[in-house]
Amino acid sequence: MESKLNPVVENLIKIMNDKKLSKSSFANLIEFPEAKWNKIANGKQRLSVNELLIIAEKLRMREIDIFTYPKKFREIDSRNEEIDAQLTIKLKENLKQQVLEMIFGSKNVELLYR
Repeated sequence: MESKLNPVVENLIKIMNDKKLSKSSFANLIEFPEAKWNKIANGKQRLSVNELLIIAEKLRMREIDIFTYPKKFREIDSRNEEIDAQLTIKLKENLKQQVLEMIFGSKNVELLYR
């Protein structure tokens, strides 16, 4: 029974291939012994978080970008996004007046009818 490679390791292999590096050259680049990188790449040894931090530093990448490779992770700041919402409620005239007064107050409702 063959075990599936960790997705992070799969992405590291993609990075290695995209850089057109051999396993030996890649191991040299990330400063791992070649035998260790071969075991990781073949799924025979697990990659620790600390090792991933080292690899990301050697590749001059963010750790999160290794997880999302070939895409780069982009955080969305939802606080800067404008929210555009519109609500339509159909009411009878007498209920409409009451609801508008509840929402806007009796003085501000007058502004809506000008």
